[in-house]
Amino acid sequence: MSEVKNIKNESTGLSSLRKAWEVLFPYLLYYLAYSTVYIILAFVQEALLQSQGEEYRRLMTRQAATVAGVTGGLSMMLGVLPIIPMFKKELLWLSSMNSDDTKQGRGRLIKEILFTGILAFCSSLGLNVLLTLTGFADSSQTYREVADNQYGVAFAAGLFLYGLISPLAEEVVFRGVIFNRMRRFYGPVLAIVASGLFFGAFHGNIVQGVYGGCMGILMACLYEKNSRFVIPFFFHMVSNLAVYITAYVEPLQEVLFTVAGCVVLLVAAGCVWIVWKRDGE
Repeated sequence: MSEVKNIKNESTGLSSLRKAWEVLFPYLLYYLAYSTVYIILAFVQEALLQSQGEEYRRLMTRQAATVAGVTGGLSMMLGVLPIIPMFKKELLWLSSMNSDDTKQGRGRLIKEILFTGILAFCSSLGLNVLLTLTGFADSSQTYREVADNQYGVAFAAGLFLYGLISPLAEEVVFRGVIFNRMRRFYGPVLAIVASGLFFGAFHGNIVQGVYGGCMGILMACLYEKNSRFVIPFFFHMVSNLAVYITAYVEPLQEVLFTVAGCVVLLVAAGCVWIVWKRDGE
């Protein structure tokens, strides 16, 4: 209880500059930790390449995309560790402010997770198809390079990396800490919009910036409505897996990557959102 009181005092007694720093610091810390681990792992890989035989080097060359993906995943896992204490602190504050909302029955939680999964599937694929059909997805060379690297990862490794590691690490940082802090300092509306845009900018190119910004705002809305961290995490996981798996299933692409498919997906996402929102009122 005293820790919750201390958090409340911090929220009301900080200057504008300090609040901005409290929001930016977790991202900077995560980026620094992630980059440090990535550099160390890259150095180890290079040392192994120099010390091992030609057969090992050829194997690593053939699996370069998978190696890079696994390196990135390990860097995310280790890079997020310094953020965990902040994450726990924000969850403590959130639970104290929404004690009645979070005490939901198992049936209610299962229902909301089901809605979340459907919304994540429809909205992620719908927006992905829209960006592709309009040609926007081809407007960034950086995005094309990132996409080629992602889909160059071995399929099983990609499922684990993009379905678990990436959603968990990014949700801890962006929704678990940054969004919650912005909500305490600036209120829910600004927190939803700003944290979503910040999440989009984090991806480093215009295509993923637009996609990530839209998804980030939607995940923040869901988190604000539900107050359970599992909801944005599950949304992120399903979204990543839906887009990743669809890229490997050509018959599914032929159906979805059409104007009709795009309309159906986006309309379905809108309907699910309206039904869920009304259900919670």
